Amino acid sequence: MATEPQGNPQWFGPSDHLMSMFRKCSSDPSEAVKVRLKRMLHMFLLHHGDSLGNERTKELAARCCHQAEFWYYRILEKLVSQERRRLGISDVSGILKADLVQRCLVACCLQISICSNHLPCDLPRLLQILQMTSYHFWRVIELVLRAEAGLTHAVVRHLSQVEENILESLAWTSDSPLWEEIRSNRGHLLTCQQVMPPAQLEDPKRTELQPDTKPAAVNRPQRSSPLLLFARKVYSLMSRRLRELCSTLDVSDKLLLQIWTCFEHSLVYCSHLMVDRHLDQLLMCAIYIIAKVNKVEIPFKCIMKCYKSHPHARKSVCSNVLISGRNMDNPPNRGQKPLTTGNQVDYDIMVTPDTPSTHYPGASQERRGNLIDFYNQVYTTNMQHFAKQFAATSGCDTPPLSPYPQPWKASPRRHQVLRRPSVYISPYNPDTPSPRTTGLCYYFNASPPERLREINNMIKTGRSPTRRRNLVKLEEGDERPLAKRLRLDHQ
Repeated sequence: MATEPQGNPQWFGPSDHLMSMFRKCSSDPSEAVKVRLKRMLHMFLLHHGDSLGNERTKELAARCCHQAEFWYYRILEKLVSQERRRLGISDVSGILKADLVQRCLVACCLQISICSNHLPCDLPRLLQILQMTSYHFWRVIELVLRAEAGLTHAVVRHLSQVEENILESLAWTSDSPLWEEIRSNRGHLLTCQQVMPPAQLEDPKRTELQPDTKPAAVNRPQRSSPLLLFARKVYSLMSRRLRELCSTLDVSDKLLLQIWTCFEHSLVYCSHLMVDRHLDQLLMCAIYIIAKVNKVEIPFKCIMKCYKSHPHARKSVCSNVLISGRNMDNPPNRGQKPLTTGNQVDYDIMVTPDTPSTHYPGASQERRGNLIDFYNQVYTTNMQHFAKQFAATSGCDTPPLSPYPQPWKASPRRHQVLRRPSVYISPYNPDTPSPRTTGLCYYFNASPPERLREINNMIKTGRSPTRRRNLVKLEEGDERPLAKRLRLDHQ
């Protein structure tokens, strides 16, 4: 890989294996892939060459292009290989001809190289250069993280933070394609119950998991719906943040479920509140308004202080909140019946600047204030009628509580420690044994020593002494606490 690019860059190219997969497509996409990639990298270089006079920055930008091309072809090869295996076909023209997906993949590879080289270019600026939106860009991040295991820990952490930034605010700008997705869903974001797998929802009425008994009533959208995947990520992220905040504020579980229901209601039925704003702003407002109607003393300043103590917090979320703006010609829900929550939505308080005001200051006349100003002047107008129904003295039926997402748990993964014979170590749940295991199994602190000796004998007779030496010796009596829930398989 080039270290200090000088003059005209010498580009990387696809491997022989990738080219062979290209040739198996109905029409060879290699030239289209090459042209698209070079055009986007040229746009990136042109911007840094024209707008910046710092030679060091220009060199970094050129190096980023070199590395981005390397990552693009490497990740594309893995994605194409995965798609062929998944579909059981050799012609994968679909993924290669999907221009939007491919452009997002190039942008993600540039973001990887920008992070690695510490080039001063944040995501909104990169997407502006490449004429893309964060809502589209977000969809390839998980694909890249799953396909490429060679990324450094710092890059993986950076991409995860980028994903969170998109979910919490960047995807909610007034010019985002997200609003078109919401419009196509009758002007509503999907509910948590519509997008989360039933087994990952907590039933507010019981302690056990929500059973999968209301598929038709829940009206789940298509599995591949981009809005479904986006909403699922949003609810997973915000449910974790609410748990953290409520734990610090010592909020009861009963109140937490009411807050969650109020927060979900604001996203689904008052989604215009998120135009050019931040999810954490609506979350903190939901905490305060539910505490207030239940006569629980939690000052707003205490909520904001608690929020600022968390690693993901940003000072501007509390101090620089959009209150109102001038450009009201094209609100996200124009042309549809205004959403109501007891009080009809007042479009005069909706802010829909033509360009994202957060990232392009001065693009429109607007009024900003702190989070308390937003709560008093905007949030309560839309949400107080719904929230007051949770008061003990409301005199009306309490709204049903929304199911709450279960805490995220990593799925068990097997780790291969030897190829010949095939030996794996993996987490083990005795109630759900792995269906893929067909050979010998040794369960730590459960199986007899003879079973482990039998596996060790197979390892000793393996073909490669090198592989045997690389294997961690696991002998009877070596049952450390760390290995209590591991299983050793031979297949």
